Amino acid sequence: MSRKPDLSLDLRGEHCPYNAVATLEALAGMAPGQILEVITDCAQSVNGIPEDTRAKGYNCLTVEQHGPLFRFVIRVPG
Repeated sequence: MSRKPDLSLDLRGEHCPYNAVATLEALAGMAPGQILEVITDCAQSVNGIPEDTRAKGYNCLTVEQHGPLFRFVIRVPG
């Protein structure tokens, strides 16, 4: 993805379900078309964040693993 995120959340050290809750709260405050980047070290987030965001109608564009860190890129539809 070449576009710079409009907002980035660093959730390292946080655990589920807080990661998904914080992600959804951030997305709810964003404008249509904006991009959210989420960084976490919680392995459970690999399933939780994409599932929860898609269930709420957001577009999880990218899920990457960089060593112990996971990066999610999510777009607000519209």
